Amino acid sequence: MNKVVFSSWDGRIIDTRKGGAPKEKKAARGAALKCPIPYEGMKMGALMGWNGLVVLDPKADIVSLAYAYLHEARKLSCGECSVCMIGIDRVIAILKDMAAGKVNAGALEEIETIAVGVAANAKCNFGRASALTPILDAVRYYRGDFLALNDGGRKLEGKNFGTAISAPCMQACPATLDIPGYIELIRNNRFEESLKLIRERCILPGVIGRACTHPCESACVRNNIDEPLAIRLLKRAAADYELSNGAAALKSPVAEKGEKVAVVGAGPAGLAAAYHLRRMGYSVTIFEILPKGGGMAAVGIPDYRLPKDILNHEIDLIRRTGVEIKYNSPINKLDWPNLQKKGYKALFLAVGAHVGTEVGCKGEDSAGDDFIQGADFLRKLNLGAKIKPRKKVVIIGGGNVALDCARSCIRLGFESVEILYRRTLAEMPASKEEIDQALEEGVKFSYLRAPISITRRSGKMTGLICIKMRLGEPDESGRRRPIPVKGSQFKVQTDMAIAATGQRPDTRFLAGQSSVKTTKWGTIEAGPATYRTHEDRIFAGGDCVSGPATLIEALHMGNQAARGIDAYIQGKAIQMEVPLDGIDMKAQRDMGFVAENSVRKTLHREVNERRQDFSEVEGGYVNEEAIEEAKRCLRCYRLVVWS
Repeated sequence: MNKVVFSSWDGRIIDTRKGGAPKEKKAARGAALKCPIPYEGMKMGALMGWNGLVVLDPKADIVSLAYAYLHEARKLSCGECSVCMIGIDRVIAILKDMAAGKVNAGALEEIETIAVGVAANAKCNFGRASALTPILDAVRYYRGDFLALNDGGRKLEGKNFGTAISAPCMQACPATLDIPGYIELIRNNRFEESLKLIRERCILPGVIGRACTHPCESACVRNNIDEPLAIRLLKRAAADYELSNGAAALKSPVAEKGEKVAVVGAGPAGLAAAYHLRRMGYSVTIFEILPKGGGMAAVGIPDYRLPKDILNHEIDLIRRTGVEIKYNSPINKLDWPNLQKKGYKALFLAVGAHVGTEVGCKGEDSAGDDFIQGADFLRKLNLGAKIKPRKKVVIIGGGNVALDCARSCIRLGFESVEILYRRTLAEMPASKEEIDQALEEGVKFSYLRAPISITRRSGKMTGLICIKMRLGEPDESGRRRPIPVKGSQFKVQTDMAIAATGQRPDTRFLAGQSSVKTTKWGTIEAGPATYRTHEDRIFAGGDCVSGPATLIEALHMGNQAARGIDAYIQGKAIQMEVPLDGIDMKAQRDMGFVAENSVRKTLHREVNERRQDFSEVEGGYVNEEAIEEAKRCLRCYRLVVWS
């Protein structure tokens, strides 16, 4: 860990320089002060960010760093309230005058006045908390360095500085979408431009705008003020705008490269990789085992959450760029040499995780159609199979797949639908919205229960023998471990059960491929940055690498894999994105007063009505509503510049 020379991060002053704060100097003698910014392994002399200044090298050029920060901050200043834009421009002008040797009595005092004024009067969080906060610290604590500009003792160096931009919502998003950016465009009624920005990192905006778990909203700064911004619904609004106003063609390749790339699986990861590779100029063919594209988005999410015409529309746009999708084309055994003979230079495996895991229930291995895996149940439903409703069905599990199965059974006409979960409501991984809507629709929840065997009469299921559970210490998932209570067995009457406790990828097609290795969990081993397997020319991503995850996580892996494949084929080093994961994006100094302004609600279909069919439950925003909701965004950009 780097030793700190000076830090003002989060308003805490650490100054180990000669003449610095005595208390901090005394503390430094006992133990080396550590950098509050976890930038291990990076060569860094000093860092300037939205929350302060950190200096590790006593020879660091703080004045040039401040000058570079100002120019980057100017790019993020929207100009709508003009406060921070004018302020930044004036501070830049002052520093340029000083560097030119022009006498400017009181220049640093003016910079301080501007910084305080911008923080007090800017309309957005960036202007209030980020634009000039570290500049104020630099001027106050490195005053001599700035005054040396006027004496000709220092110059504004034009050297390159490292730069990274994020926000609390962006950091929480698996695909790091520029959320403040696309919301700002919606606020200004520029829906088409907003959609283009979204598609830079999310090629299925209409899908993700409906089915995303939206961790960005949990990170939203407005949580501490009123309610988080409706980020997911605003993404959907941009996608819906296209449906209402005509679809624009997606970006075409800049230039054709000539090389061919094969993709196995037309799920979110495969589609994202294929699209970005096509944009780069590659000829891309996707081999898909199912008769339709979308992977789990197509066969794992019911229509009431994700109408399939939305998914099909977005897949069609990808196909129009020149991506070829061969449906009903399983790869039963991977024959990479044969694919190479056909001219493919690289292969991306994105086969998903469609195989349900066993629940450990005695008799499940010989079960018939009255005991079915949740993934199989949803796939049959989404592919049009007729499912005969029964008197009662029990769903085992507490994730979104379990909720999707339960709510689908309600719509299919099952008389009684019950979810058995071995932990409590607090530990359920399903989204709160799904749980609340399931309760509204009549799904029963039974907690701290787990099945141990199936009972049958004349070959037909009559029930499940279950055992009560209690919660122990947290396990590797961070949730409290369920422990069976001895002697607490009881029977649950049911004539059908659906197991929805997890899924894994089917990697039998890799038999004989020693160069593509799998983990002890049955997933494919692939590098975290390029997603390359142990075979240089074969890449993998999505649920077959991560295990069951979210759609946006799979999309992100497809995005990254496309960059890795391009770097491999072209024989170049991949340009890594700067990680900001170690920095707490929520941490900031007082951002001043923000008026409460509750989230715009959307309409949902009435419960009795939505129980009858699979029509979409949640309504979206009309344009005017989206614009008003977008105005709640505080533009919490976090800028970091380092030397």
